[in-house]
Amino acid sequence: MLLVTHRSDRAVVIALRGEVDLESVEPLRLALDREARQGGVPVVLDLSAVGFADTAMINVLLRARPGLGDRLRLAAPSALVMRLLRVLSLDEVFTIRAGRAACLDV
Repeated sequence: MLLVTHRSDRAVVIALRGEVDLESVEPLRLALDREARQGGVPVVLDLSAVGFADTAMINVLLRARPGLGDRLRLAAPSALVMRLLRVLSLDEVFTIRAGRAACLDV
């Protein structure tokens, strides 16, 4: 998994690419924990380039949600990620938008 963080005065965008599983999810957990401690702007998680994800990613998102609250927004989840969220009935738990810009208009 490749994780890239972009910061601006409007949001923190964390873009993921590749496979997000038990062996690769730790950088995501650390990034979300850091943002929860800092507070402030929305945290947009761009999931458009995630080719594989399992429950390890879901667990990290669920654990981050109390600290981030509505600041955590999921942008453009890949079809696989969206399917996983729907199967687990989490598509209504997280704020999910079609793209990064739409996540800022919440």
